[in-house]
Amino acid sequence: MTTPNDNLPCIEETDSDRRRGVLDDNALSLDLASAFAGDRALTEAEKDCLVDLKNTRGLRFYSDLFYSITHQYFAPEVAEVLWNEVLRHKHVLSEALGRNVKIAVATLDYLSNVTDFMVNTTLIGEVHIGEIIGLSLRDGLTGLFNHSYFYQQIDLEVKRYVRYGLPVTLVLIDIDDFKLVNDTYGHREGDRILAVIGKTLLHLARESDICCRYGGEEFAVILPLTLVHDAEAIANRMSKELAQRLPDGQTLTVSIGVAACGENTGTYQYLVEKADAALYQVKRSGKNRVEVATDEDV
Repeated sequence: MTTPNDNLPCIEETDSDRRRGVLDDNALSLDLASAFAGDRALTEAEKDCLVDLKNTRGLRFYSDLFYSITHQYFAPEVAEVLWNEVLRHKHVLSEALGRNVKIAVATLDYLSNVTDFMVNTTLIGEVHIGEIIGLSLRDGLTGLFNHSYFYQQIDLEVKRYVRYGLPVTLVLIDIDDFKLVNDTYGHREGDRILAVIGKTLLHLARESDICCRYGGEEFAVILPLTLVHDAEAIANRMSKELAQRLPDGQTLTVSIGVAACGENTGTYQYLVEKADAALYQVKRSGKNRVEVATDEDV
């Protein structure tokens, strides 16, 4: 069985992508997967949601079902067959016990007792899982994705560019004279500013953008499917919105370097170096502005 989406290029997904999807407002939740398996009646809105997910995800929809139930990844080429086997096992268990055995129980029993796909399983509530995932991906102070997640995602996006030609632009942001803020007003005020900037970035970001705390007073925003002239406009808006008023009335500004993948881009390191070189140029020439890198900047 194929869907229209099965003929599209197979874009790699990392486990971080799947974990991030669990936190998404439109995530395929355990409750929705359970309803899809027949544990309760689906609402019309849920039916529409499932149709959209199946059309968008293709065979990956079945991988998503298993991930929502087990938080273990099963490849699309085996997930659909495995899903049907689990449904049959659910029916057999329900008949034997004289009551409905929900999909989570049937899946756990099938994968751990009938097959050996899962061993040493532990039951954790879905809310607790969401909390654990959030902690593993995000910076505690700003709420942005953390340094490790940034490198996973920028590597993935550059690989997509190299393989499929899908554009991606990187924005690096550095708070100007942040050490002076900490020295003058204390680290509590510095932390407040970092938190406000994180919140502002999330407000400014589009749904596809990936906002990260790059380190210290530096931030990174990955802009998938974004050309450099559009990224420059976004960066200029960020420059204005991220400026912060200090207790003494002065304005704290930011410097921004922008770099897009080009013909010389082969690795994420190259793209990061381009953006960093542009940022350094801003710092060297007076701060508080946006600089767009060229390939010659590395």
